[in-house]
Amino acid sequence: MYVEFQQLPAHARVWVYQANRAFNEQELAFIQSYLKQAVQDWNAHGAPLASSFQIRYNQIIVIAVDEHQHAASGCSIDASTGWFKDLAFQMGIDFFDRSVALVQEESLILFPLLGIKQVVTEGKITPESYIAIPQVKDLEDYNTNWPSKAKDSWLKKYFVTASV
Repeated sequence: MYVEFQQLPAHARVWVYQANRAFNEQELAFIQSYLKQAVQDWNAHGAPLASSFQIRYNQIIVIAVDEHQHAASGCSIDASTGWFKDLAFQMGIDFFDRSVALVQEESLILFPLLGIKQVVTEGKITPESYIAIPQVKDLEDYNTNWPSKAKDSWLKKYFVTASV
């Protein structure tokens, strides 16, 4: 059952899906329509899931569900993953992109995960850079710590300086 994103409680469970490119206006409208219907019909063993979605930077989709009403089951989580596989097929977009997303105002710059150490070394990502991290604990974490400074994310290991 679709609810407004802002109406979900702080303990709501969250999934973050990052696309490999930004959506154009037509794609954005299609995704919003598709996901509103998918979330409206989302259930776990026949029980409706109070859930919603949010699109950030025209490239990241955040799904949230209030599991205190009904917990998302393995099958329902698989169903939500299926939405993104279906959208990927229909639109030619990879929603399982594992690039590191640097936030630049209202857009993203993606860096391949395998080359991230070099990107940091070159100063393209600094400790104060904001990164759209793919995992958050819950909606409260998302609302307060997302995006995160690189120094507060898993990237912090690349900013360690040697002491004399």
